[in-house]
Amino acid sequence: MIENTDRFISKVELIMDSPTERNKFKKLNSFDDKMAFLRGHFIMDEMSIRLLERKYLLSESTRATLINHIDDIVLRSEN
Repeated sequence: MIENTDRFISKVELIMDSPTERNKFKKLNSFDDKMAFLRGHFIMDEMSIRLLERKYLLSESTRATLINHIDDIVLRSEN
């Protein structure tokens, strides 16, 4: 599983704390749309985006792991 100390994941957790942003994210259907949403989010800095691209987007398995982890964050944030 992905470590919580990950800078990118920490930013995602902050984004998903907002009900408005969480609902926007949940309405997105494709992987590319979700990644574009996160990349373009005002809270993302250059370092977080580089980490996303280098660590999570290079293989299909890490992409699936990333989406599963973000889905878990969304579910936690809703409770």
